Amino acid sequence: MITRKWLFTIVAVLGAAGAVVSTEFGLTVKLGAVIAFIAAALVYVFNEAKADKYRITTQQGKWTDPKFVITLVSAVVAALAQQITLPVSPEIIITVLTVIVGILFKTKPTA
Repeated sequence: MITRKWLFTIVAVLGAAGAVVSTEFGLTVKLGAVIAFIAAALVYVFNEAKADKYRITTQQGKWTDPKFVITLVSAVVAALAQQITLPVSPEIIITVLTVIVGILFKTKPTA
């Protein structure tokens, strides 16, 4: 099932691909159309963010959810990798943690 978030992701990827193709072939992009799309996308994203914020505030145990904690660790690893050299490749660490979160989303319902 395609959700609205997936639809916007697909449109964004197609837009990025279109920008690359237009640059390679010397095509012009209509600035008005790009600005209109960006404005519409921003309105949608901000309204979805407000709805997500409401859903999060009503969620019980949001700070102790293993999916949240593992994702937070991934973000910390990514930030640390910019500052220090880790003994294991940060890409490997983040990939393993992402797989674990994916498995948790498939097996355990959100708190």
